[in-house]
Amino acid sequence: YRKNLATKFEKSTAHLTMTPRNAATAEDITQPQIPLIDLHQPPHLLRQQLYAACSTWGFFQLLNHDIPSSLLSQFREAISSFFSLPYESKLKLKRNANNSRGYFDDELTKRRRDWKECLDVGVPGSRDWSAGDDADINPCLDGRNRFPVEEECPKFREVVVRYFEECARLSNELAVLMAGALGGGEG
Repeated sequence: YRKNLATKFEKSTAHLTMTPRNAATAEDITQPQIPLIDLHQPPHLLRQQLYAACSTWGFFQLLNHDIPSSLLSQFREAISSFFSLPYESKLKLKRNANNSRGYFDDELTKRRRDWKECLDVGVPGSRDWSAGDDADINPCLDGRNRFPVEEECPKFREVVVRYFEECARLSNELAVLMAGALGGGEG
């Protein structure tokens, strides 16, 4: 069966023809290389590479994104600290029918339980991270953020908020660059 499947695959890739601009070839499919995009390169090269990555692959790995490595390390440490908390502590932050933000470990994929833990956070309803998560101005459509208490997970909220803000800044920058590269705006 495996030999037969391999033969079918070889036959299907040998006759693969695509006509879109920057279309993948059979060699590209058998030798995948995720595009690497360096934000610190000249703008004309950046636009060309973004166009190729977005129109051919649909994703890429970003280099020199300017999120400080110290913040990335702090974020990894904070997340590790949170997920190392006792289960009972994480359950205090469990999301529910009235608040889809918070901790969960019971998600299903194709009606089967995923063996993962998550903590969903997002921009507060007020768009003001300095307001308390339980402040009257902070609920939004999917609820309120739920963070562990400082005593259990020191500086967790502070680090996650800084990381979130950096990712939002980068996302906005990338959206403009991608729009420009794909012909939808200045980039």
